[in-house]
Amino acid sequence: MENSDLPPAVTQKANCHVTAEAGCDWPVEPEKPLPSDCCGGGCVPCVMDIYAEEMRLWQEEYRSLREGKRTAQESRDPHTAGPVLSSDKYTAFRLENIQKLTFDTTSGTYVYRFHIPGDRRLGLAVGQHIILRGSVASRSVTRQYTPISSLDARGHFDVLIKVYQTGVMSRYVRTWQVGDMVEWRGPFGTFTYRANQYRHLVMVAAGTGITPMLQVARRVLGNEEDETLVRLLYACRRYQDILLKDVLDNLAAFWNFSVSYYLSQEDQKNFKPKYGDEIHHGRVDQAVLSAELPPPGSGVLVLICGTRSFNSDMEESLKALGFSQTDIFRF
Repeated sequence: MENSDLPPAVTQKANCHVTAEAGCDWPVEPEKPLPSDCCGGGCVPCVMDIYAEEMRLWQEEYRSLREGKRTAQESRDPHTAGPVLSSDKYTAFRLENIQKLTFDTTSGTYVYRFHIPGDRRLGLAVGQHIILRGSVASRSVTRQYTPISSLDARGHFDVLIKVYQTGVMSRYVRTWQVGDMVEWRGPFGTFTYRANQYRHLVMVAAGTGITPMLQVARRVLGNEEDETLVRLLYACRRYQDILLKDVLDNLAAFWNFSVSYYLSQEDQKNFKPKYGDEIHHGRVDQAVLSAELPPPGSGVLVLICGTRSFNSDMEESLKALGFSQTDIFRF
């Protein structure tokens, strides 16, 4: 016997999804992460936590439709009073602009600007991220992103996304056109910071892992009373792969910010860096961290953000150098 309390995506899997392809009326069932999708690093929220919450939201949306009520995303209106975002309900924002940063045969990196009605702020604290939801081939997929726009920006927020030739979320993002409505919820994240809490902030980032570092650096440098020294070690394949280079150049004008670029695949003879750039050829490894970091216990916090393997390697190297878990924060 069919269970009428289950969403149709369970009871009638073939024809009950809200997608451009299907044109049906029922919400798309969230895609369950693989066990390997969890890095085991204690991320908050973990991908498994996100999946459990997505399942709850999916069931609520089904019940709302079944009872003739508005869905969660339809009932949230960024024009109204109250927070722009909700951590447990999706809000749709209109895509205003797409800016291409880098592109090669396997991927491209873009900045997507979304409109916030009413000239309001997004409402994130420093270091927080938001969750994107999309639908691909009758599957609901989610990913986490840290906005790169200023936390004080009004009327819009910007998100940097690397779009691959393969990948489920990349398939969804590649369909975006200016004017599309895109669903986000949040904010999330456990990072906290107060001025002069540390003597040194050392940021170790790879690729798009630069995004939370920008948030934190801007918060420090935007406070004239904050004398924290910020040092960024940024790992990229080639010089042309350095993301948001103009933004980093502007930050480098502050007395308490400096950046070194570590290029793992650059042709040392045939590239021309900007005058004054601190370039190293090779990867960030334990030897680099030993040379760059103040000794443990000297008021230093190390922030890490990159690929799963990069994060694990950096954390392992830091612990080998004597840094404790309280000296390290992984985004």
